[in-house]
Amino acid sequence: MLERLFQKIFVAIISEKDGYDVQSLVVKNKKILFKESRHFEGDVPSPAIIRYIEDITDPSPFFYISTLNLHANQGAYDGCSKPADYLQNEDAVGIQTLCRDTQWTQYASQDALYQLRAHYSAVGMDFIFSPFSMIEFYFADKIKTSFALYAFGMPELFSVAIFDGGKLEYAHHYARGSSKSIDMDEEVSTMEFASPLSEDEGSEGTILLDDIEDLEDLDLLDDLDALGDIADLDTLDEVNEFSEDTPTAEEKRLERDRNSEVVKNELDASSEEYQRFEFIQKTLAHFYASGQCHNRFIETVCIADSSKGGDELKRYLEEELFLNVLIRKVDVCEGINALAQAEVEGL
Repeated sequence: MLERLFQKIFVAIISEKDGYDVQSLVVKNKKILFKESRHFEGDVPSPAIIRYIEDITDPSPFFYISTLNLHANQGAYDGCSKPADYLQNEDAVGIQTLCRDTQWTQYASQDALYQLRAHYSAVGMDFIFSPFSMIEFYFADKIKTSFALYAFGMPELFSVAIFDGGKLEYAHHYARGSSKSIDMDEEVSTMEFASPLSEDEGSEGTILLDDIEDLEDLDLLDDLDALGDIADLDTLDEVNEFSEDTPTAEEKRLERDRNSEVVKNELDASSEEYQRFEFIQKTLAHFYASGQCHNRFIETVCIADSSKGGDELKRYLEEELFLNVLIRKVDVCEGINALAQAEVEGL
């Protein structure tokens, strides 16, 4: 009852290459009264950031400060069991988990969460959200009903999750910390498929993501090629039947080979868009080569992207991998505040 008399103030803060982005949101009785975005220079929260947050939160005792976990050691898996039952390539000790809708689990390193809280100790931290929460938020209208690959991207971070009717089939988080770019040849945070190996299955024959050099290494591409072109790439809810003029698998393979060279020539191999193209390409290869695939093919990729550009990535995903591609441009701080508001007000 007391909360109804006061405004609720939400502040999102996120570290970028050249400083910090901060968004403040003032709400009363679930109505937005004020919203402002600011950028601050510096490698650590500066006195200017601290003063701004103190001033913006001073009018109300109900304020909530949130950020996004950008560290490498995090991910998600199907179900809500203990992480030791699922994480095959990572040490499950020191892992903090959060079950979502009793269906799937986010996890993160406790050390990383401690470091984040220490980093923002001058302003305090109420919520630390996962990139997989961002995927869930930005594609809430699709995840529970569609089979697709969903991704969240911002500079030096790219998280992917495959959902089928709300069931998490696969999740992978790529992050390179403070390095200038994400390098496919360097170490990235990796997790195996959501479902653990059964007792009669061993690790022999398991295909690791980094072992797949190219989609051409997989025989299953013949099946992928046979799918043909999607007639209407702007329609995500309906896929037209393929015409009799659909090119053969061999013609598709030759076209893909030519297009692959075009991708490499037209996109800088060190650029963010090319790296994301490779991430998605290898993720699909991993999924198709696994026991989780069950002869299913992903036709749709949905990307929530905070970066500029994206047109080239969309075009190459459509032309190279014959995918329906939806890219939503997002404001990360706005998304973080929306998640915090949902936690506090039960939206």
